[in-house]
Amino acid sequence: MNLSILKAIFDSMEQGIAYIDDQNRIAYGNPTLEKIRDVKLTEILGKSILDCHPNKSHQKVLKIIEDLKFGQVKGHHRMNILMRGEKFYDNTYSAVWGTKNKYLGVIVVSQEVTKRKQAEDELKETLKKLERANEELRRMDQIKDNFLSNVSHELKTPMISVMGYIGMTLKEKFGSLTEQQRKYLEISYRNLLKLEKNIDQLLDLAELGIQKESFRLEPVDLARVIEFSCATIEPLAKEHQIQLEAQIPSEPIKISGVEEKLNQLFDNLLTNAIKYNRQGGKIRILLHQDAKFAFTRITDTGVGISHQSLEEVFTRHFQGKTKPLGNAKGLGIGLSLVQEIVKLHHGDIRIESELGQGTTFTVVLPKVL
Repeated sequence: MNLSILKAIFDSMEQGIAYIDDQNRIAYGNPTLEKIRDVKLTEILGKSILDCHPNKSHQKVLKIIEDLKFGQVKGHHRMNILMRGEKFYDNTYSAVWGTKNKYLGVIVVSQEVTKRKQAEDELKETLKKLERANEELRRMDQIKDNFLSNVSHELKTPMISVMGYIGMTLKEKFGSLTEQQRKYLEISYRNLLKLEKNIDQLLDLAELGIQKESFRLEPVDLARVIEFSCATIEPLAKEHQIQLEAQIPSEPIKISGVEEKLNQLFDNLLTNAIKYNRQGGKIRILLHQDAKFAFTRITDTGVGISHQSLEEVFTRHFQGKTKPLGNAKGLGIGLSLVQEIVKLHHGDIRIESELGQGTTFTVVLPKVL
């Protein structure tokens, strides 16, 4: 290939091409290089490559050339640099070798990357902003949990006193009651019990959010935990003529857990299965295991959940649009608490449901191996 063809090729390139000889002098440049450097080739040919760089980059440029010359870097070396007009260029340095591996100099290929550099800088700034926002969210979440815990304690302390006095009054410790007085006091007492349950759930959520790492997991027989939860909710099931069918192995199924929290987990799921069931419906509880995991399936014949709501059921304060049995009201944090307890036990919870076809929750918990 003759020199005229090579010259035509280099002259047509969109990249700036410079050849730096073995004395670090600019020996060749194509027309694009003139545009990039905003200088005439006649002004820079024969000059040191350092004359075309700002002082702060001299040491870096020299190190690149030295590394290539003495084989410290194989192939090529890249460097981004800010040139005139606030434009960024990506410079690629490659060593040129002659016969017998004689070092002849360096070829530098320059390409404008201003938009890419701006996009990278914007991305970095966005990531920093996101990290600051996440940190602020974590801080606010901590404040919220602390507030939730403090307020819940402050609410519960006077409530216990009120319940105590109403309880003693109902037992006629302070004198006999009329039928109407007893009716009103019993309504008040039942509502206080509901309030106590709601406050306990708030405390549980705050406790799990703040002290999750402090819970000590110990071997627990999951079969006995579920049997206890079934016995706990049985009176509520009978109240609504709901049949419980439990298939629980007679042999222990050991998992690593916190028994109190596991009781809350299954109490909540079973209570939910009653609350959104039908009068005279059924609840089926199936516990089985494989080599590594214990599986608990709780299936009800209730009103079910729409596909649109399935992804929201574990969020705090989620309330389904369907009317619960007995018009029971809550804070909508039961399933959120359930999910937190499952996470505490390094397990998984899954939900399957169709509107009008009932709901199945499957809790998967790792066994003690």
